Amino acid sequence: MGADVDRPARAGPAGAEAEGWLAEFARHTVFDGQVVTDEARLRRIVARHDPHEFPGTFVTCVYNPDRALCRAPAGPGHQPVLADCQPLACRNTALTPANHQALSSHFAQLEDALDDGDRLVPYVRHRLQEQHRVTARVPCPPRSGARRVKRALPDADTVKAAIAGV
Repeated sequence: MGADVDRPARAGPAGAEAEGWLAEFARHTVFDGQVVTDEARLRRIVARHDPHEFPGTFVTCVYNPDRALCRAPAGPGHQPVLADCQPLACRNTALTPANHQALSSHFAQLEDALDDGDRLVPYVRHRLQEQHRVTARVPCPPRSGARRVKRALPDADTVKAAIAGV
C-alpha cells in the first residue's frame, strides 16, 4: 500500500494528509537489505508508522481521532466506527478513484430506481430521494463508460467545498 508507485491518488479534505502518511509509511517499508522476521518488531514498526487509512466502498477514512465525527465520545478512538461515517461533514474523508466510481455507479442506480418512482411505496421513494440528494452532494467526477448520467456530476473543487462545509 505505502510503497506502491501506482497507488491511486487521494482527494478530499484528508487527501493530502493521506498522501503524506503513505509516503512516510513507504519510507519505512522499503527493502533496505534487512528482513523483519520478528513478529513483535514488525508490529512495532507498523504501529509506529501506521498510515491510519481505512478503505471503504464509498469513502476512504484517513483516521485522525481529533477530527473524527464517527468516534464515540467515551470510546478509546483507535479506529473509526464506519457505520457512523459522515463523509460530507468529516475532515478525515479521502476519496480514491475506486470510491468515485462506486459513488457514480450508486448514483446511477438511484436515478434508475427513481425513474420508476410512481410505482414505489411512498416511504421507499422518500428514502431513495434522500439518498439521491445526499449522494449528489459528494464530489464525484463522471465515470468513463457510464451507462447513463442525467446531469453532470460536480467537479473536485465543488466536492471539496461540500465536504468542508463551505
